[in-house]
Amino acid sequence: MPWPPSVNGYWRAFKGRQIISKRGRDYRKQAVDRMKELNLNGEMLKSNLSVSLVLNPPTLRRYDIDNFNKGLFDSMSEAKFWEDDEQVHRLTIRKGVKTKGGNVEVIVKII
Repeated sequence: MPWPPSVNGYWRAFKGRQIISKRGRDYRKQAVDRMKELNLNGEMLKSNLSVSLVLNPPTLRRYDIDNFNKGLFDSMSEAKFWEDDEQVHRLTIRKGVKTKGGNVEVIVKII
């Protein structure tokens, strides 16, 4: 999956409420398009899930690994990959290697 914005760049305050930023909306469209390219049978997952992420950043800049799953998971929900990210009962995240453009390797298992 494409490299997501951090949670700090995903949300913006607007007129007293939180909305998805332009950067977040652009990412969501890119990620949904990527999910469509993968053509994952078109059937939405409805079970409890275990998700493993490998974050391969676009730069060597330091980052917190817990700031990158929100935009990714919201995009997977928007793409109708699963009903909702609340189905994720187990999540592991690890740092990978710097990769041109950055990406996230995603492994999803039904538990």
